[in-house]
Amino acid sequence: MDFYESLNVSRDASPEAIKKSYRKLVKIHHPDKTGGDDIKFKQISEAYETLSDPAKRGQYDNTSNLDAHRHAEQSSSWDAVFNSFGGDFVNMFDHSFSGEARGHDIRVVIEISIEESYMGTKRYIDVGTGGFNINIPRGILNGTKLKVPGRGTKHPINSSAPSGDMILNVNVNPDSDFIVNGSDIYIELHLNWIDMILGGEFEVRTKVNSVKIKVPQGSYDGKMLRVVGMGMPIYNQEGYGNLMVKLRTLAINLTEEQIEILKKIKNSNG
Repeated sequence: MDFYESLNVSRDASPEAIKKSYRKLVKIHHPDKTGGDDIKFKQISEAYETLSDPAKRGQYDNTSNLDAHRHAEQSSSWDAVFNSFGGDFVNMFDHSFSGEARGHDIRVVIEISIEESYMGTKRYIDVGTGGFNINIPRGILNGTKLKVPGRGTKHPINSSAPSGDMILNVNVNPDSDFIVNGSDIYIELHLNWIDMILGGEFEVRTKVNSVKIKVPQGSYDGKMLRVVGMGMPIYNQEGYGNLMVKLRTLAINLTEEQIEILKKIKNSNG
């Protein structure tokens, strides 16, 4: 799967173009929508997770270029295999039976939800070499790789050589209602402007937790509130991240009497 093709952008697309295309495609293919495509949605999310991060994008581009170069150099004929060893099969077999010999690694992609990341979960893995359960630790981040030693393939020649490893690439599927960034959860709280002015205590719910927060008097649209320790579990550490709540203003309909009261308040304040 080519990440650029998944997002319908060119390889030299700007971050803004990538973000714009991602938002458009997510609206079209979201599984909760009629006609949505769960597989396409996951592919889009995986592609955006990589291409939206400059470091990950650079690494992906370098890897893609290297794979293309290697593919161009490979040949499917046995003559190419013979030539790659220069006709010296003694060296090939010496290496196969040396202490460095081992089987190949197997790479497997695992899809989990944000709820499963929050609680931790298990997956049953079976790629034809025997099935087993793997524990997915709580708080695991999207794109994390887990290594399971000895669960790869056996060496094709040396049966006594150790097997390769299994590399599990864990993808945490995004949620349409909130954003997870590291161990922090970002969510919006919609309040009418009167509640913004007066403040108060309001409940915020996500799919993984619920908390009551205090909105200060005189708040405004776009104000960000931090609730410490109410985010995701911190991967491989103790504790939790933060819940970041962005306030958004809802419009309300006022009666004529209420409008007159507001005018009086405005006039009294000059």
